Amino acid sequence: MRITEETKILQILEEYPETREVIEKYFSFFFEKRLEDIVLKRLSIKGAFNVLDIPEEKRKKFFEELEEKLKKTEEI
Repeated sequence: MRITEETKILQILEEYPETREVIEKYFSFFFEKRLEDIVLKRLSIKGAFNVLDIPEEKRKKFFEELEEKLKKTEEI
């Protein structure tokens, strides 16, 4: 599966559960408010970034960390 800004967050969590730490770090608001079941099913990464008004630099860092986490998993 190729992950883009249009990928639903829940889809990533289902396909790659090892990414949960990164996703919770960047989208902690949804987890703290216990909205993850509702919001993460519907929102793409881009949509969640927009809702939380995350700046471009932090968005790039998210994808870097996500990619790094997936590479580590592949190596194991």
